[in-house]
Amino acid sequence: MSCLSVMGFFWASCGSDSDSSTGATGVNPGIEPESSSDALGTVSSDSEQTSSSSSEEQVPESSSGPDLAQSSSSDGVNSSSAEQLKLARDPSITCTKSFSFEEQCPGSTEPYYSCMDLQEFLKKDTTVSEKILNKWEEKLFSCGAVQEPVTVYGVVSRVCPHYQVTYLKCSDGKTYKPYADEDGIAYITKEEYYETHSSSSVAESSSSSVPEDLVTNCPQDSFALFVDILADVQKGLYEEIVKELDKNDTLPEAKRAFLDSIINREEKTLRGNLYPYQRGQYYGLEYVSLKYDSECWFNGYIAKTKTCADGTPEMTELYREKYEDIFWECLNLIEKQLDEITE
Repeated sequence: MSCLSVMGFFWASCGSDSDSSTGATGVNPGIEPESSSDALGTVSSDSEQTSSSSSEEQVPESSSGPDLAQSSSSDGVNSSSAEQLKLARDPSITCTKSFSFEEQCPGSTEPYYSCMDLQEFLKKDTTVSEKILNKWEEKLFSCGAVQEPVTVYGVVSRVCPHYQVTYLKCSDGKTYKPYADEDGIAYITKEEYYETHSSSSVAESSSSSVPEDLVTNCPQDSFALFVDILADVQKGLYEEIVKELDKNDTLPEAKRAFLDSIINREEKTLRGNLYPYQRGQYYGLEYVSLKYDSECWFNGYIAKTKTCADGTPEMTELYREKYEDIFWECLNLIEKQLDEITE
């Protein structure tokens, strides 16, 4: 039997033997994940720190907030933008944008929400604009929970990314670091921004020409890293490999030996907590990056479950989508290894 037919059997067995509620790749909605981050160590404390209120403060011209209009490009600061903005807190004050580049290492002051902040937002039963809800999920997906080291001359060093930071020079003579701006309005604090986009603010607003698309957030929970989803994928792959080994008597011995070598029958999963991307057993997975191993890689979190009005936890669409992507990618890698085995 060819390698392709071996894998084909996997999919046939998925369709016939699996519970129809679990989908083609064996995802079981409503089951709490056994988080590998819980078993192998929690996410780095650096990534869990709550963001400071730096974005809420005025930036003194003589200290952390440089006189941007006079700064040169050699200082990493761009020239001021001609765009005029009004402050949400006082529309009589007009501002112009200026830009700077700041280095941010894990543990340094964060200008935006941390991973833990975003999880807390998504855990709440609240009504917000759909745009805000999507933004929370997108930011959590790439919030940088997993540190990604690089090797320089044999020494592993953290990468401290540089971010373009916006400053506002305003007609009141002060310089601010804004949280966000939309439609010509600048919001200095996160509270200003989200209060403006809350259900009550939108309902009371009569000046907006485009009404907000409000949605009720179903509280989300069981936030998973990439390796947590991979752990669920490995269990699904284990079930299919075992079915193949038990039912297919014509499977060549070399291929049978290979498939048997990559499963752990005692734990009912694959051998190696990063397989098939990497072999071996790894610990402290919050420090392990698979950025260059997987096209599905992400360095933040995805909520696995959400609970809506009926009170029944169900799998989130984003988790199911990512599970499917990782499942197929892993299966393709295993199939390639099978193809390399000669009869």
